[in-house]
Amino acid sequence: MRTQMLRHLGSLLGTERRRPGPIGRFAAQALAPGPPAPEFSNHDYTVFLLSMAAEIEHSLMVQYLYAAWSLGGPQVPEEHRSDVEGWRGILLGIAKEEMGHLLSVQNLLRLVGGPIHLDREDFPWISGFYPYAFRLEPATRQTIAKYVVAESPEVWPDSVAAEERNTIERLAAEDVGMQVSRVGVLYGKLIDIFNNDDQLRDDDFRTETYAAQASFDDWGRGYSAGARGAAPNAAGPDVLVLRADHRGQAVSALKQIAEQGEATVELAALKEGSHFTRFLTIWRGFDQASSWTPSQNLPVDPVLPGPGARGAIIENAESAAWAAMFNLRYRMLLSWLAHALNLGDTAPSANGTGRRGLALNRVFNEMYFLKAIAGLLSRGPLADDPGQPAGPSFQMPYSLNFPADDRDFWRLHLDLVRASQANAAVLQPKGDDGRAFLVALNAADIAALAEIEAIIAGGRRP
Repeated sequence: MRTQMLRHLGSLLGTERRRPGPIGRFAAQALAPGPPAPEFSNHDYTVFLLSMAAEIEHSLMVQYLYAAWSLGGPQVPEEHRSDVEGWRGILLGIAKEEMGHLLSVQNLLRLVGGPIHLDREDFPWISGFYPYAFRLEPATRQTIAKYVVAESPEVWPDSVAAEERNTIERLAAEDVGMQVSRVGVLYGKLIDIFNNDDQLRDDDFRTETYAAQASFDDWGRGYSAGARGAAPNAAGPDVLVLRADHRGQAVSALKQIAEQGEATVELAALKEGSHFTRFLTIWRGFDQASSWTPSQNLPVDPVLPGPGARGAIIENAESAAWAAMFNLRYRMLLSWLAHALNLGDTAPSANGTGRRGLALNRVFNEMYFLKAIAGLLSRGPLADDPGQPAGPSFQMPYSLNFPADDRDFWRLHLDLVRASQANAAVLQPKGDDGRAFLVALNAADIAALAEIEAIIAGGRRP
């Protein structure tokens, strides 16, 4: 969350601190119909709110991944390891679904003529649109309670007793230091706007962008119902990558996202596959784990040393080198993702997947690389004390402004691959798993370099 966005939030939400109540820090003027705020037209306000939704989905995805990667370890008793592995699978599944939500919001931004928005909150600004301040932390009873509340419906189901709900909300507030807001409030506001032709006119919709929008065919990659992230013995919903070419489809997409995770109505809480229900399953498991710890002792907000660094400083030399590589590959993932979205309406080549297919494949490759490096960081020390592991840092790049010219976009990928090769050249892993992964990473970079250089050479202007 950057200061230029917080400036607008100040005018929308007022200056008072978060008050008790179901909408948390959302002030009445942010949710009421009528003129949105100074400096906004209705259309521009819609783009602003969709951009905030994109940041929230990105932030939740990263935090859920970190929590999932913390689960397990030798401290988990043998008889409970299958349970913990199940919780890990649920969290990873929900993180994948947040990725689908992020892509769907990009489609809606494109539909109304807004720019792709892949930024997110970093460390740890607070705004009324976020359910809580961004924080990378291991899965604990408190953090899972926070996730339950953030993804909760306005009306909780009768299956959650009043005492249990009070405990969950109290733990969540203690973890955050103030009341946790429901993400569904923002989606409810967006649904109202898209439903109102006084706020969004028919000519605000760019129906011709439909072909360029992200599709499940490109991004689903086998994530069918029940394939990931379901509660034990229960079918989970598909990863949603939703396209829209008119108002009705946009409203439907927003409602499906809300009902899958960021619930706005009681119905969503009763669905076995909703994020709220699955997080509640994990919380109840954690609530029973009173004599053992389901998670490794990963640090809160691991960061590389540097000016203004806040969080757990990664001081061990090898861990710091892997964290730098992790941050770089994270930037590479976001860059490939942005490029793939910009190439969404390009046709495949006659003899292969073409440039869009290459970009798509690289996104999924980077997901694998991040998972592998996260494992190395979770097994490596934070500093000299071997008892405190490091963790994946997820530090944002200096900019997410991407080149307008396609050839310059490929040049950006070239720069990042060369930076990866330079980082790898100074990495000297002590363990066999680190050395083996580095060999595989170098091979992937050599192949990527050849592909990118061929595209740039073929696209040179006379």
